[in-house]
Amino acid sequence: MKIPFYLMLFKTQHAQRQKNWNVMETYNLSPGQPKVLRYINQHENCKLKDIALECDIEPATVSKMIDNLEKKKMLTRKINPSNKRAYQLNITELGKNALDKWNEHCLEVEHVSLQGFSPQEIDQFKDYLSRMYKNLTNKDLK
Repeated sequence: MKIPFYLMLFKTQHAQRQKNWNVMETYNLSPGQPKVLRYINQHENCKLKDIALECDIEPATVSKMIDNLEKKKMLTRKINPSNKRAYQLNITELGKNALDKWNEHCLEVEHVSLQGFSPQEIDQFKDYLSRMYKNLTNKDLK
């Protein structure tokens, strides 16, 4: 019996997640935190709602992650002087180090995942995934 496509995607994502989650604690990170740190690293003084939109998560979830990352001293939060209801979020050196190590790990997992694929197949695969994401969310992958 052939495995349905949805199950192939689920099993592949689960296998990749297991490779990542097994080492996440090594970098003092929890699920979801790397993508939040990555966004803050690329967008200094960003707003919570921007992080939620970009990371496809609820603002309340982002708020909890920010609280936890601040407790871990991986980011700083200050009130924005031009908008008292907004925060200025910035990644710390500790956060940058954890993110750099996390990114290295993810590239290693990517390398293992794509063994045996030609550069053209990798480009084609990325295109397929981008199109699937667009179909499901009506947003482009950036």
